[in-house]
Amino acid sequence: MTNNFNKTKEWLSLAFSNIERVIRNYQINDYSECVSKIQLSIEQLQKALILLLGLQFRKIHDPSRILDSIINNNSLEINIEILDKIKEVAFLAKNIEGEGTTTRYGTIEEGKLISPEDKYDKLEADKFLKDLKEILINLKEIFKETSNLKQDLPLFTKFIKECEDLLIE
Repeated sequence: MTNNFNKTKEWLSLAFSNIERVIRNYQINDYSECVSKIQLSIEQLQKALILLLGLQFRKIHDPSRILDSIINNNSLEINIEILDKIKEVAFLAKNIEGEGTTTRYGTIEEGKLISPEDKYDKLEADKFLKDLKEILINLKEIFKETSNLKQDLPLFTKFIKECEDLLIE
């Protein structure tokens, strides 16, 4: 039988695999693919958090809405410091969620298709990579309070450092 800790770990594993792809794509200057994987990993990280908080969800591509409902639910007893970190995660996630399917399919502007490759350059990738780094920092602080997830903390640290390294190059 699977529980929320196992499901949380499964979503973390998916997110960490995609963060590895984020880093590889950034290193080879494939910024559109990098941004697409940032979007996917941020979605997966939020889903891991939602499960950690004991909630379930259906198919959703903007899980920050669920985090917002958690933040606004006064009946849930969540430490104020943790709640502040959840707010920050939801706030940062909305930046990339607002891109919708553009990261994969492009967008139409003035009747012309703009491909993801034309839309997402290093500057755009840097913006979203900073958000990913900050989300990882906040989640690491939240997850360190959970003994069942302490073994995942080194991966948070690793990916935070790798994001920082990319951003200073």
